[in-house]
Amino acid sequence: MVQLEPVARPSSLTDLAHARLRTAILDGDFAPGETLSVVALSEALNMSRSPVRAAVERLTTEGLLGQAGASVVVRAMSRSELLAALEVRAPLEGLAAELATPRLTDEQRAALRGLHSAYETAVSSGNIRTARKADLEFHQAIQTWSGNPVLIEHLERVQARVVVATYSAAWGGSQHKAVAEHQAVLEAVTAGDPRAAHAAASAHVINARLRAEREWAG
Repeated sequence: MVQLEPVARPSSLTDLAHARLRTAILDGDFAPGETLSVVALSEALNMSRSPVRAAVERLTTEGLLGQAGASVVVRAMSRSELLAALEVRAPLEGLAAELATPRLTDEQRAALRGLHSAYETAVSSGNIRTARKADLEFHQAIQTWSGNPVLIEHLERVQARVVVATYSAAWGGSQHKAVAEHQAVLEAVTAGDPRAAHAAASAHVINARLRAEREWAG
């Protein structure tokens, strides 16, 4: 019998709706506290209500959406929630960088350099929206290349909460310090030093938490 390549199964409509809505939330297309309608979302996505409703339920379980009576709203994360999420994120980011470092190909190292460069340029020019996106993509690339699906799953959840929380918080000038921390992570990862990568990635998130505390205390 002729050997055929298996056909990849297409994503379900619920998965597609979930991905689209999750990206829109993380990109800031919906403001914290904004009320969302399943009917309106279904029309915008050109889908029936059932998969969109299921996607909304998943996003609610993930903590990105919340119930307000009969309505659904984009969660406005509190300061305490952001600090708690960063506290959990620090060791996970460190582990992701440590695991990814020995696995990276030359092409992936080059991709990380490009993501860091985009982040640095966006921060320097004050392009907050692009900087947020490049920052998340840099971290997501490392976690994806860690090769650990359980770690990826947990990081995706905590990262999403951090991103949403920053829309309710000030995006201060401290991001210039974060650029240097990204550079340290990049250098350790591309140098093939797992321990240094772990330390740099963890320190970056710990410092982000400390900066947030100091800004709010001031």
